[in-house]
Formats: sequence, C-alpha cells, structure tokens
Amino acid sequence: MKRTPQTADLDGGGVVLEIPAVLKRLKKHLDIRTNAELSSILDVKPNTISTWKKRNTLDYPRVLALCKTYSIDIHQLFFNRPGTDTPFPGRKDKKGFSVVTRDTYFQYVSQCNKESFVGSLPKFHFPFISGNNIRAFQVVGSAMAPVLKDSDFVVGEYVDADTTDMVNGNIYVLVSNVRGIYICRIRKDPKDNKVIHLIRDNETKNTLSEVKMMADEIIELWEVISVFSLDLIGNNKTKNSDH
Repeated sequence: MKRTPQTADLDGGGVVLEIPAVLKRLKKHLDIRTNAELSSILDVKPNTISTWKKRNTLDYPRVLALCKTYSIDIHQLFFNRPGTDTPFPGRKDKKGFSVVTRDTYFQYVSQCNKESFVGSLPKFHFPFISGNNIRAFQVVGSAMAPVLKDSDFVVGEYVDADTTDMVNGNIYVLVSNVRGIYICRIRKDPKDNKVIHLIRDNETKNTLSEVKMMADEIIELWEVISVFSLDLIGNNKTKNSDH
C-alpha cells in the first residue's frame, strides 16, 4: 500500500498536514471518541491509528473511501475549511481536472478540441495531485492488468501529440482519430519512427504487441502520472477492501 507523503500540494502550494488533528476531526464527523472505534470503521488494526499519529502519515485511499461513504467533505477534514463540496466525479466547477469516463470515450475522440465539451465532463478534485494540464481517463478492459484494472482511473499529464519524446516502457493515454483511446505502455519502432507499438502488460515477454499506431493519427498524448482504483471513491469497497 503506497502512502501519500505528509506534505500535500493544494492548488499549487505546499501544505503540511497535521495527522493527529485530521484524525480528531474524522472521529468528530463519525461521532465516535476512541481510536478503537475508528480502527474498526476503517478496518485496520487498533495500533495503526497510533502509528499514523506518530509518523504523521495516513492511508489516504482508505480514508478518502470512508469520506465518500459517509459524505465527509475532505476540505473540512484535512484543512478544516467549511463550505466545499465533495471532490468526486459529478462536481462541476472551475477547479479540479476533467474525467473521461468509458461512456464518453467515443465523444471525446471527436470533440476533445471543443472547450464546451471538455467543460461538460465530470471532475476530480484532490489536493494530493498536481501537475501541468492533467486529465483523468477511465481504464476499459484488462489489457494492462494487473497494473491497471478495468474501471480504474489514470491521471495523465498532457504532452501534446508529438511522439518524439515518448519514453519506451512508460504508460500513456493515446487518443487516435482512427482507433480511439488506448491506455498502454509504448515501444517505439526502432526501424520506423512513425510507428508506435502498444504494449499490454499481460502479454508474454516474447509477444510483439498486436496493436500498432501511426504517429500521425495521434491527436492527443497524455503521460500517466497517477492511478486511482474505484475503491478510492467508494464504489468498490467490498471487492477491494485491502487495496
């Protein structure tokens, strides 16, 4: 389980979180008093809460899933700021980053250059993610399992449509005006710089990728910088309770 560092970036500024205060507010929101009660709700060992306090760290995915389940505003929880909405898909304000869900894939390919369409997409707003021009895409299919599972969300940082600086082995979101949206590792063709091989993690090592994409058909390119499981937003809590 990866832990988010104790310093979070909120709207471009460094903010040091005081985890004991966060946990105190969490108990207040849940109307409980003891660490034992909190550990039971979070489904962690009783001494885990004490460890979080001592290390000033937190299992953010688990806590954020709990916030979704109990409708707790994370701005109030983490920063003691009143009056903000829950930061999950469906929030439509100027903050956060757009989310391309599986049901908007087809429209996105043809309308990704239209500000009105992009502005109509749902948004994520997490203070723990920062980057220049970022967007989330929902994973469709299991071609990248186990690294990326069906219905996960990847966050990509925009790198234009120029394939020159793509790094072999890195994961990208490739938007093609011919093939649609692919989320894959890439390998440049050593003999033809106009050809990109899309590598699937669950293929055997000696299998050449079945999918080849021409550089000139790519209209957008996003380098994946983060991955979210559906468990993070509370929709898959039972199935993936340990992740």
